Amino acid sequence: MKLGDKSRRYGAIALLVILEFVFVGLVLYLCFRAKAPCAPNAEPETPGLDLPLIGRTATNPFRYLVFPTDQVLDRNDPDVFQPAASGRPESALFGSVRTASYGKGLAASFHEGVDIAAGQRDAAGRPQDAVYAVANGAVAYVNTQAGNSNYGKYVVLTHACPSGMVYTLYAHLATFSPSVIRGRFVKAGDVLGIIGHTANPPIPLIRAHLHFEVGLILNARFSQWYRAQKFKHGHGKFNGWNLLGVDPLAVFERQRQCPDFDFFQHIATLPAAFTIVLSARRKPDFFNRYPCLWEGAPYRGAGLKMAVSEDGLPLKGRNATESERRLLGAHQSVVLRVDPAALGRNGCHLVICRKGLWRLGREGKKWRDMLMY
Repeated sequence: MKLGDKSRRYGAIALLVILEFVFVGLVLYLCFRAKAPCAPNAEPETPGLDLPLIGRTATNPFRYLVFPTDQVLDRNDPDVFQPAASGRPESALFGSVRTASYGKGLAASFHEGVDIAAGQRDAAGRPQDAVYAVANGAVAYVNTQAGNSNYGKYVVLTHACPSGMVYTLYAHLATFSPSVIRGRFVKAGDVLGIIGHTANPPIPLIRAHLHFEVGLILNARFSQWYRAQKFKHGHGKFNGWNLLGVDPLAVFERQRQCPDFDFFQHIATLPAAFTIVLSARRKPDFFNRYPCLWEGAPYRGAGLKMAVSEDGLPLKGRNATESERRLLGAHQSVVLRVDPAALGRNGCHLVICRKGLWRLGREGKKWRDMLMY
């Protein structure tokens, strides 16, 4: 064999070896990619929301909190809060503090959070206040379109507590920080954006403020229920209907008093506005994600009893007794008891009184359907 022929033969063998390595590498890459998680731009799933949330090793992000703006949240300082158009100072606070059209007249209206006034403005009157993450958490949802929500531009953070996921919401923002990206971890005190007046309809510049909420998520299957109603602008699990808040000022006050503050221990101190028995084939998703709020034996599928806050937050649940189940008859739900003091002005109108009897109203039936879906 000539030297040239031998060189060509060795060259061909080397080329085949290289091609084989390339082929094996390509196969391994494709296999790895097939098993890899979805990219961030795939159909959005909330970080951690659909995973088991009972991690006993989880830290408690609510042991260290910062205020959402530079304003110190003192409920006795009216200058800290931004009243609604009525100008009444209490209209900026949490609860049935407002009045709105309801049916053929006016009635109490519930406000799920607190409205924090802008403390710094430029020469044109535009707010300059930074908005901060109140606790360590993850960016779960960012709505960048001002006109498709009463919240305007808003961001939701989720905070993985040992007993379940807690949300905080920051609404009516003017702009977002570049670091506010869905799925990204944030620390307490990280800047989320700037106070604004975005909403639908828009809020007057003079009343620009931060709407802040903290609470629990009603149903991880909310999106499916919402689509079944053929509504628009769902915002996934982070539609306001699916977010049930507690008084943010009470959370900050209690956390300052108790260094070992636990959000779910705080839930246990809240008064029940009403108790209700519900017919249900399966345990509501809410209690699967917040098992510490379920009492007694596992759900048996014959009906459950719940204690509920004024705005519909389930405070605790258990299997209904036989006598409680008999009260249901052919009904889906029966209101057992109402505490007038805890119900207050009843701004959510979940329960209504007719001829001396309490029952779920139109809003209450919608709440029940969302809970049980």
